[in-house]
This record gives sequence, C-alpha cells and structure tokens, in this order.
Amino acid sequence: MSMIEYNESDGVCLLRLNAPPVNALSFELLEQLKTVIERANADSGVARIVIIGDTHHFSAGADIKLLRDVTSAKEAIRISSLFHEIFACIEDSSKPVIAALSGKVMGGAAELAMACHFRVCTDRTSFSMPEVKLGINPGAGGTQRLPRLIGVGPALQMMLTAGPVPADKAMTMGLVDAVCECRDLVETARQLALPAGPLPKTRNLTDRIDDAAENGAAFAEAEQIVAAGLPELIAPGQILAAVKSGLPDSFEAGLRAEREAFAACLDTLATRNRMYVFFAVRGTAKLKELANADPTRIGRAAVVGMGSMGTGIAHAMIIAGVPVTVLDQDEETVQRGLARIENSIRKRVEQGKLAEERAAAMLGLIRTASRPADIGNSDLVIEAVFEDVEAKRAVLGSIEQACRDDAIIASNTSTISLDVLAEGMQHPERLVGLHFFNPAQRMPLVEVIRRECTPTSIAATAMAFAKSIRKTPVLVRNREGFAVNRLVIPYLNEAFRLLEDGADPRAVDRAMVDFGFPMGPLTLIDMAGIDILAATVDFLGRAFPRHGKLSPVAGGLVEEGCFGQKTGAGVYRYEKGNRKPQDSDVTARIIREVRERNRDPSIGANDDEIVDRLVLGMVNDAFHVMQEGVVAREVDMDAATVLGMGFPDFRGGVLKYARDRGLGEIRPRLEELAERCGERFSPCM
Repeated sequence: MSMIEYNESDGVCLLRLNAPPVNALSFELLEQLKTVIERANADSGVARIVIIGDTHHFSAGADIKLLRDVTSAKEAIRISSLFHEIFACIEDSSKPVIAALSGKVMGGAAELAMACHFRVCTDRTSFSMPEVKLGINPGAGGTQRLPRLIGVGPALQMMLTAGPVPADKAMTMGLVDAVCECRDLVETARQLALPAGPLPKTRNLTDRIDDAAENGAAFAEAEQIVAAGLPELIAPGQILAAVKSGLPDSFEAGLRAEREAFAACLDTLATRNRMYVFFAVRGTAKLKELANADPTRIGRAAVVGMGSMGTGIAHAMIIAGVPVTVLDQDEETVQRGLARIENSIRKRVEQGKLAEERAAAMLGLIRTASRPADIGNSDLVIEAVFEDVEAKRAVLGSIEQACRDDAIIASNTSTISLDVLAEGMQHPERLVGLHFFNPAQRMPLVEVIRRECTPTSIAATAMAFAKSIRKTPVLVRNREGFAVNRLVIPYLNEAFRLLEDGADPRAVDRAMVDFGFPMGPLTLIDMAGIDILAATVDFLGRAFPRHGKLSPVAGGLVEEGCFGQKTGAGVYRYEKGNRKPQDSDVTARIIREVRERNRDPSIGANDDEIVDRLVLGMVNDAFHVMQEGVVAREVDMDAATVLGMGFPDFRGGVLKYARDRGLGEIRPRLEELAERCGERFSPCM
C-alpha cells in the first residue's frame, strides 16, 4: 500500500502522507519517502517539492512501536541511523523541499520538518519535542538541527521541557518561514517565495550557534534543569551532552552523539518502564470481554450535583465537545460551578492557549436545569453529589424517574459499592460507576465500575464515553474503594502512622518526592482534606478491617479543626493567600502527645523505612485488588496507579515496580513489617 500520494502539477510535486490514522513515521513510510523524494528529483517537470499530511494534521511523529521491543544498543543505533539517513536524503535534495505543517507537530514529525529546506504552518499549528517524557532524547537529528534553526537556548528549552510552541512564536524563533490560515496551507507552500542561491541546509546553518557566551549561558541554565531532575532519568543529561558535542566538533559528530545517547536512554529501566506505561495507558480499553459489544454513542449528557466534582466533570465534557445539562438543588452552587468553568476557560484565552471562538463554543455546550424532568432526554446522567449513601440513593432515584428507559445512569462514587447504591432502583442493571479524579477536567483517569449484572453493552458504552471525553478508562469490578482508592487511602493513613513512629512530616514528603511522586502524601492530604480522609478510612475500614483505624495523629488534627488548606492548617500551616506549607506547632504537639500515649520512644525513620512502608503497602494492596478480580490485568492496574495517584511512570506503576524489584525480596520485607507494624503488611502475593 502506498503511504505517500505523489501528485505533480505546475512544477510542484505534492507528497501527501497517507498512513492513517496519524501518519506515524514507520520504517515503511520512511523508505517510501526516500523513494518519492528521489523520483521528484529525477522528474524534470518538478521545480519544488511539498511534503504535507492534511490541512489539520501533519504527522504524529515516529511510530513509537518501533521502540517497544528494542533489546540492544546496536538495534537502537540502527533505528536512529535510519532516520538520519532518510532525513539526510531530504536535506540533500537538489530541489527545494517545503514542509507544509498543521496540527500538533511533535518529535519525529518536527525533526522531519527541520530536515526540509523551508517550513510553512497554519496559525493553529504547535511544535514540541516530547521525547524526554518517554525517557529518550530526540533521535532523528533534532539535537543538532533544532539549535541551528532557533539557537541553543530555545532548542534546549524545547527538548528539556517538552513544552509546546505555538505557530506565531515558532515564526519569531525561526522554526518556520511562513504562517497562514488552514485553508491556505497548500497554496502558501506552493507559492512560497524562495531566496536565490544554494538551498539552506539546516545542518550548515551557523548564525544561531556562533555566540560562545550565549551558548555558555544556555548550557549553564540547562545544567540546572538536569541537576534538578531525578537520577533515574538520564535523557535530559544525554540531550545536553549531544547538543554540546555537535557545536565545537561537527554536525556529524553531533549525530553520532545523538545515536549513542538514544541507545543509552533505551537501555535504562526507567525508559523501558515509561514505554511500558505508554502502551499500558493506550491499551486499557482493549478488553476481550468487551470485544464484541456495540457501544451506544452519547450525544447529550447530564450531571447532577455541581460541587467541585460535578463542576469538573461538566467542564471535561465541554472541553471534548459533549453537550451537558447541569442540575443541583441549590442555584447558588450551580452558579458558582458555572463561574469556575467560565473563569478557567477565560484564563486559557488570556494565556493564548484557546481561541475566543473555541471558548465561546465550549461555554455554549452547557445549559442548566431547574428540575429533574429537564434532564429526561439525556443519553447518560452522572450523579456527582457528596459521598453519602442515602444522599446518592435519593438522587439516583430521582434521576431514574426522570430519564428515558434506555438512558445510562452513572455514579461518581469513589468508595461506595454500587450494589448498595442500586438498592431501590427499578432497573439497577443500568447503573454503572464513572469515578473521575479531582480535578476532573484535568485528571486523565476514569474508573469504569461494572456490577455483576451490568450488560456488556452498557459497560462498553461507558468505556467509549470516557475515551470520547479524552480520558483513559480502566474497567473495574464493583468493590468498595474500587482500585485506586483501595491503595491511596491506606497510603495516606500510613504516612500519619510514620509520624507516630518518629518520622518528621517533611522527611515523609521528601522521601516520596525523591521516589518520584509529584508531591508527598502529607502535602497531598492537606490539599484534599484530612476530614475527608478520616471519613473514608472509617468507611473502608469496615470493608477491609485489616487496614485498621485512622491514625490518632490524623484524628487529633481533625478534632482541632485542622483539615488542611481549606482551614489554613492541617499537617502544615498555611498563611492567607499562600499555599506554601509552613511547620505547624499544633501538629508537632499532637505528634508528641500521641508518641507519649504510645509510650514508645521516638526511633526515627530513615528514607528506606519510609519508602518501604508507604510503597510496599501499596504493592500489597494492589495484589489484593488483583486477587479479588477487581482489575483483570496488571497493566491496567499499573496504568491506573500512574494516572490516578501519580505513581512514578518511570517505575512502571505499582505492580511493575514490584516485579522489577522482585517478589522474592518484597515478600520477606513485608513479613518483617507485618511483625513490627501489624496485619496490614501481611503479604498477599
């Protein structure tokens, strides 16, 4: 099959990438690209060559599947070398090659564009170099061509942060030569005014890299970024080293360094784990049990309850273009929720991240309802009231009375069994769980909770709906706490127990940040609310008594009214208008009193002890979840823990981490912790 359409007219050869769905740069496409470039160069009727995808999408970049099974440095270098070879053919073309770019031009697609002689993009195009997020360096010439196009400092910033660059900024930086409206892309590329003289080969450009002082300042800034990173992630350092290699020596020396860096990155466990997570996340909806199901399209949805979760869910829907009706018994709550959504969208417009017309279209997708009957025509209704059995049952009952018989009803419960919530419903089989994570408009995970009686078609529809609003769905069997909260709640409670046993709050948080979490557990619970933790520990403790009761340190803070950031004091103290955590005398006193009551001298806890009690506790709970059949596949559990609780992706998720560390090492460590700390650590595996 031809992956590139070849069309010549009026002296212009239009090479259109045609490898659906995303024009990923596979080996086959690259070989065809080389062939058609050579054909165009041999065609006497061709004066210029234009490479294009379609007017809305150029290419998703290198096909990541090429890297999935790399097992040796030689293989990694071969892959990088092939890209270098093909892109050199483009750069060496005797006829000008123009890249006509649209959509999100990322990674290998951007590197392809850099090898062309000229670049044109639409005004809605953005550019990024996201390889570092996968734990690798750009391996198709990006570490060498990008600095030569835009300068060392901006190039390192793009490669080390993976941040997007909009079209107007790309033009200012020198990454593109012209910007046009989407409908004019082809014609702009065809008519681009080309300068006289030799074709500008990117590899030969020097004006952006010949200021030694400027380069030195850029390297110093990049070194700070590299030093601030985690030691397991070597890609930032390898990117910096490759850029440095290519400047004093030569472009070819830089490419050699880039290939070697590429191989070194792929040889690390951290990078292999990030690859594992990448594919795990993209495979959560590919389930045998749903393979033959025919999901129903959700054309209009409704959300009942406009607190923080309901507001976030409605926000997520309009971002994805799904019309939504919102309902709450309190009109002030509705208006506050709508104001939060509008303020968030307006802020993105002000920041230049969202076009005004797109913002208006989003806001036009929300309408309010004053009574349950107003949501009766919805295909899906999500209950999002506070976590109370009776309150949720009452709302679900009113929803069922108002809805069509074929509508799907979902609860956003985070802990309560759906079997309990379904009691009293006339058609309980149509109840599913859609557990969003806070803030719902940003968090990528949705747990789709299926009861034993849930028809396959409804489960498949719920999974498809989650994907349609750009979330990653993980199918979970009905059980209190489901998957992620089964791990998160004991994890947070264990952090308080460490305080009882002599650990300092900042040491606990620091140890987990050093492990790779975005924030420590005590900082996290101050954001979420210690009062909410107390209620959830009590609720889940009845379902899973082996976890024990709430730590008296957390209980003492709740008794003092120290719930976290919302009260200005929790584990840490917060000054008005400033969320930076300060040490709390109240917390210190409560910890001291608890230790005295326990009559156990403060023995302290080093980082290894903190990490093992917190992480291995999660590992153990994850194996319980798998053993109970709550989650069917380990890869799904790993995806859920990375997306839903911030488990470090470079460790692969909670179960991948356990497998990598070795169950033979973990089991005796859990037995030791169980003997010292209690039944909650008794190994499941």
